[in-house]
Amino acid sequence: MSKSLSPEAIEALRRLNDVGVGQLAPPLSATITAELLEQGLAAEAAGGDVEITCNGRQYLSGDCD
Repeated sequence: MSKSLSPEAIEALRRLNDVGVGQLAPPLSATITAELLEQGLAAEAAGGDVEITCNGRQYLSGDCD
C-alpha cells in the first residue's frame, strides 16, 4: 500500500470483511468509500454497494506491509 489508511477506513474495512453472502454492506461515508476504493481495498458492487477485495482482506491480515 502506498499510504496508510485512516483509523475510520480501517474500521470500515473490518466491517466490510464481516459482511456475509447476501447481507447488505454497512453504510459508509463518501470520504471513507473513496479512500478504500483509491487504495484498491474495496470495489463497487451491484446496487452501488461497496465490497471488500482480496487486497482488503490481505491488508487486514497484515500480509501486505
